[in-house]
Amino acid sequence: MNNNESSASGKRIVLFDRDPDSVMVFKAVCEELGHSLFAVADRDSGIDVLSSSVPDLVVADVGFPRLPGFVLMDEISRRKLTIPVAIISSHPEDMLKALRGGAVDFFRKPVSRVEVADRIPAILDKKGKSPALPVSDTEAKQTIRLEREIKELKDLLLIISSLDVSGDSKRILQRLSDLAAQSMNCEAVSIMLKNERENTLEFVVATGEKGGRLETMGVPIGEGIAGWVALYGKPQIVNDTSKDSRFTGKIDEESGFVTRQILAVPMILQGEITGVLEVINTKDKRELGDDDLRILNDITDRAALVIGMTKKIESQENFYIQITNILVKAIEKKEMYAESRSWKVAELCHKIGVEMGLSENEMNDLYFGSLLHDIGKLEIPGILLNKQNLSDREKDFLRQHTVKGAKLIEQIILWKAAVPGILYHHEHWDGSGYPFGRAGESIPLLARIINIAESYTVMRSPNTYKRQLTLRESILEIMRGAGKQFDPEIVKVFIRVLEKNHR
Repeated sequence: MNNNESSASGKRIVLFDRDPDSVMVFKAVCEELGHSLFAVADRDSGIDVLSSSVPDLVVADVGFPRLPGFVLMDEISRRKLTIPVAIISSHPEDMLKALRGGAVDFFRKPVSRVEVADRIPAILDKKGKSPALPVSDTEAKQTIRLEREIKELKDLLLIISSLDVSGDSKRILQRLSDLAAQSMNCEAVSIMLKNERENTLEFVVATGEKGGRLETMGVPIGEGIAGWVALYGKPQIVNDTSKDSRFTGKIDEESGFVTRQILAVPMILQGEITGVLEVINTKDKRELGDDDLRILNDITDRAALVIGMTKKIESQENFYIQITNILVKAIEKKEMYAESRSWKVAELCHKIGVEMGLSENEMNDLYFGSLLHDIGKLEIPGILLNKQNLSDREKDFLRQHTVKGAKLIEQIILWKAAVPGILYHHEHWDGSGYPFGRAGESIPLLARIINIAESYTVMRSPNTYKRQLTLRESILEIMRGAGKQFDPEIVKVFIRVLEKNHR
């Protein structure tokens, strides 16, 4: 079967992507599945292909030359062609844009062969069905906020993935400053640390056109807006510095920069003010507001952690534990009924692991895997997580959280061994689970433990929209699932754990 033909049973897929790695992955998967793939070379040949015959699926990169994925979707719509389109992008914020625009699916670059092999059959099976995702004004605002949060947390994960406690903290702070500048579309960002001996703020990082000059300067505590924030520990939004009596203009005089607006937030670690992070001048001349303050507060917390790491945290593991706590709180904040769920799952997993005699390394991996088992939900719209009656399309989309979660943390050394627990924790012993339909002992042990602990925790939770089961009902439900959803041997261990804790 060649590049332009499909077999009687196979489907015809057209790929608009010039990335050789992506082409190789899609070609290999299509060959395995018995489908044909036509990799488009340029805009004109792609239009010719669509004009000559209607393919079963189009997969389009948002960066394809002269015909980006979103433009291609508009072109297909304009021609009144009923072709399902899946979008490829390296930017997670494009996911919701794609699905709201009518795309049937979204692939994150670099594309994963496992995910492509999993998603292509599902897409072709539901050809032409549009995703049912929220688009009202209120939901759109929540979506925008979600996209910001996803980007911020992913940037944090990228930073962690290359983090070495003995490394260069200034480089990490520089990346956080860049993140603040991008997120808030501002001209400059500064991070200043307190020098207790001199009673001043010293510039550690200063971005922007004149940033290099600032790193030799200092601000007395209590002087200027940043000095006031360092003294009193309260954030300040100043949209017109000429009308604020605290603004001295001394730094502008020395640096040659013109400061019109300032948003300054104290960096606080363990109750101590360690410095100030400030953003200066919005590029689009908009006023700084509460949303900007929320974003900067989140980034400031991370900056304070980095500073604390270099001063106070004694081991790399303790730092990762703090970061884990931040991520778990972010997950639970998104899902209405999930408060404290991850901690309860982790506690129960620990008890099961002890009863099973797991090694220290296995217990450590189980701890992080159970706490972060739902981290992929950071990429799922909050409205979808809290919706009671889901369409089939929405269920499929929600089920991708296991794959998305594994991809988020697979590059982080301390968490790498926990990835199987995250990826497979919804697989069932009889093969009826997801994302890959694994069965029996081909499901990693950590995932089998997390599955039973999470299921029991949900049954016993008073916060879900389903009826809370009694202890007896929950135990019977788990026992009925032995050999079906759950590993029968782990069910026996689980029952022993409950007996010990309810004597």
